[in-house]
Amino acid sequence: MIEALTLSVPFFALIFMGMGSRMIGFFDDSAAKILSRFAFFIVLPAFMFINVAKSDASDILNWGFVWRYELSTLIIFLSSAGIGAVLFRLTTRESGVFGLASAYPNYGYMGVPLAIMAFGAEAAIPMALILMADTIVLLALVAAFVAPRQGNPAMVMLNIIKTMISNPLLISLVFGVIFAMTGMQLPVMLDNLVNIIAGAAAPTALFALGMTLYGQPIKSAVGEISMISLWRLIMHPVILIAIFALFPGADMLWINVAILSASLPVAANVYMLAQHYNIYVGRAATSCLISTIIATITVPLCLYLLIEAKMLFLTY
Repeated sequence: MIEALTLSVPFFALIFMGMGSRMIGFFDDSAAKILSRFAFFIVLPAFMFINVAKSDASDILNWGFVWRYELSTLIIFLSSAGIGAVLFRLTTRESGVFGLASAYPNYGYMGVPLAIMAFGAEAAIPMALILMADTIVLLALVAAFVAPRQGNPAMVMLNIIKTMISNPLLISLVFGVIFAMTGMQLPVMLDNLVNIIAGAAAPTALFALGMTLYGQPIKSAVGEISMISLWRLIMHPVILIAIFALFPGADMLWINVAILSASLPVAANVYMLAQHYNIYVGRAATSCLISTIIATITVPLCLYLLIEAKMLFLTY
C-alpha cells in the first residue's frame, strides 16, 4: 500500500495545490486557462510523442486490446445514458453528456503520467491506444445523442472529425507511431528540447487540472453525480476486468494499464464539451470535481491492488 500511496498521493497533491492557488487568489481564471492550454498543446503532446516514438513498433497496433477496452466504454456509456434518461428523466442530449461523463476517464492529465510512473515507459503504448480509440469512440457516441437537435447531422460529424484531427494529443501520437514504425529519430538538439518539455508534463497538467476544477458549482443533483461517480470510478474497471477474464489473451502489463485508466475520475474535457454544446454544463463540472475528490481514495486503492496482482503474476 505504501508503494501505491507513494505514486498516487503526489498526483492528487498537485491537483489540490492548483485548486489552493486559485482559492487564495494567487492565480485567476485567465491564468488557469493559459496554463491548461500550455499543458494540453505543449507539454502533454511532447510527453506522449517521446514515449511512443521510443516504443517497440510491433506493439503499437494491438487491435485485440483495443476492442476489449472499447467494449467496456460502450457498455458504460450506453448503460449510463439509459439510466439518465429513465431514472433521472434527462433529455436525449442531456443523457448523452451524462453517459460521456460516466465513460470518459481523465487519462490525458492523470492517466498517462501516472501509468508510466507506476508501470514504466512500456505503459505509454497501451495508454496511447486507449487515448486514440476512446477519443474517437466517445466523441462519435456523444455526437449521436447531440446531433439530431444540432441541425444537419452530417455537418456535426464533419465538425467533430475536424476537431479530432486537430487534437494535439492525437497528432503527437500519430507522429510517435510513425517514428516508432520507421525507426526515424529527431536531431540531437531537437530531441533534447522535446525531452525537457516532456519532463514538465505531469506537474503542469495536474496543477492546471486543479486550477480548472476550482470554483466549479456543486449543485443539488446528488443522485445524478453519485451515479456518474459510481459508473466512472467503480463500474468501469469492474466491467473491464470481467471482459479481460471472459476474453483472455492480453498482456498483463496492458491489462493493468487499462484497469488503471478505467478507474480514473471524470475528464475535464467533459466539462469543456458540455460547454461547447451548452448541455448539462453545471452538473458536468460538478461531476469532474466530485469524482476527483472521491478518486483520492479509490485510485490509490486500485493502484495498490494492481501492484499486488502484478507481484502475484510475476511470482507464479
